[in-house]
This record gives sequence, C-alpha cells and structure tokens, in this order.
Amino acid sequence: MSTKTNLVLDLTMFGAFLTATNPHLTGNTIHEWLGVSLAGVVITHLLLHWDWIIKVSKEFFKKFLHQSRLNFVVNTLFFVTMTGSFFSGLMISESVLATLGIQLDVSRSWKSIHTLMSDSSVIILGIHFALHLKWVTTNIGRYIVNPIRNLFPRSMPNVMAVQPVRINKDK
Repeated sequence: MSTKTNLVLDLTMFGAFLTATNPHLTGNTIHEWLGVSLAGVVITHLLLHWDWIIKVSKEFFKKFLHQSRLNFVVNTLFFVTMTGSFFSGLMISESVLATLGIQLDVSRSWKSIHTLMSDSSVIILGIHFALHLKWVTTNIGRYIVNPIRNLFPRSMPNVMAVQPVRINKDK
C-alpha cells in the first residue's frame, strides 16, 4: 500500500474516530452507525498492515528496546480497547440492532464497559498519534501542503502585497 493511500485512510479513520467519540455532536443514531463503519475501516486497516503485524510479532522478543515493539504494544492496546468499545456499543445499541430486528436488554454494566473502553481508546489513540507524529507531519506536508503550494507558483506576482504609492508633487 502506498504511503499516500495509508495517509488518506489514517486521516479518514482519525476524523471518523473523533466524530464517533462525541455522540452529542452527531446524535445517537449516527454515532452508532459511524461506530459500525469505523469497525469495518479498522479491520481493513489491520488487513492492509498484516505483514507488519506478523513481522513485529515474530521479532517481538528479539530486540528489547525497539520502536516497533512500543508501537506493537500501543497498537495492541488500541485494538483491545476499540474492540471492547465496538462490542459493548453493539450491546447497548438502540438503532443498529433495531434495524436488524434484534432487541436486547441493556444493562448498566455494558454502558459502563462502553464508556471505559471508549475513554481508554481516546487516550491510547493520543499515544499512538504521538508515536507517529513525525510520519504524519512529514506526509501531510508531502501529499497535502506541498501540492496546495504548487497550485500557486512563486513566479506569480503577489497581488496581496501593498506597495507604497509615491505622489509626484512636481506636476
């Protein structure tokens, strides 16, 4: 997978995740369906990175202090909390399961688990983002900022620059 495709997928997931974590912003129905969609995107993301997962899994105990090991631990924790959030979200779902004709008795325990898993996911995503900040900023610059800059060639005059007006008093 190309870096550009990976960046687009990651930014899309990040935006969807931030939106889904605020059901007051979207309403409960959109929150639930966005969560289901996000689960599908996360599975796609994992499948696209499966080679990395296998490689780091095999070498996990070979190098004690290694960046990929830390990433693997954080990614695993993120996967566990997101899976817990998705599953508990389905267990308390009002819209998604109703659409499928499924009715469940919603217990307070599932709501507590959902809140814990969702809040933990936000914290771990922050750590995940921090670990990848250099990659994110480099590639946003490469694939988003630089192409926008290239739309406005430097050879064009700066029409926004204000030049002082000289008044010739001799005439």
